[in-house]
Amino acid sequence: MTNHKLINSISNDLWAILPDFLQTLYLSAIDFDLSQAQEPSQNTFIQRGSVAVIPVHGALGKNLDSMDKVFGMTDYTDIEQMLTEAEADPTINHVLLHIDSAGGTITGLPELTSRMRAMKKPITAFTDGMAASAAYWLASQADHILVSETSTVGSIGVYIALLDQSRYLEMNGLKMNAISSGKYKLDYAPFKPLSKEAEERLQANVEKWHDRFKAEVNIKQNVPHENMEGQTFEGFEAVEANLASGVVNSISEVLTLLGES
Repeated sequence: MTNHKLINSISNDLWAILPDFLQTLYLSAIDFDLSQAQEPSQNTFIQRGSVAVIPVHGALGKNLDSMDKVFGMTDYTDIEQMLTEAEADPTINHVLLHIDSAGGTITGLPELTSRMRAMKKPITAFTDGMAASAAYWLASQADHILVSETSTVGSIGVYIALLDQSRYLEMNGLKMNAISSGKYKLDYAPFKPLSKEAEERLQANVEKWHDRFKAEVNIKQNVPHENMEGQTFEGFEAVEANLASGVVNSISEVLTLLGES
């Protein structure tokens, strides 16, 4: 089964995700075995005492459908809904984001981080797997970021990967005749090489969002510029690089620190 909507998003959207994970997602979207489908996550937090545990797992995106979610993806809208419910619940005193994600799309992400900063209840982010790219952007808006010793965090960067099919079409004796109106309408069409002007506009947009990413990280963190160039850090390295507050090896230990078990 092919997920054409997801393939289109991978090919055209701006992403903050580790490139190898996006490639894996693309290959899965081309030929997906439904027997390997994951059960879509529930759109509700898990309550542990007075702590609301919100899962942030898999690739992240906005307005995902049921087919996207069987790939293990998490919708920004669902995360926002869980934050709102936790904020309104009088039995909840603390929010814990349990993150295991290589990142996701830019679309919908700034809106969610704005919602996080408006939360009156404290937020802690914890990963015992990965909090990279868009997932780290989310984590950075928490009051504290805790990581396990072998977890991976960071990858502060943004990119778009456009597929140039022009050479493939030429080698197969195919030529696309496109009739368009509007100077920039076909700038990013896959059947022709990217013009220098179009490439420069894309580069400017990528840099704009990278700058926004770095600026938002340092609203609550204090990460040196040189540690926000797309590299990742493990456990104690992340703490030394100011990307995390401390090392805790399990979510149960985090809950104990927060006064719940």
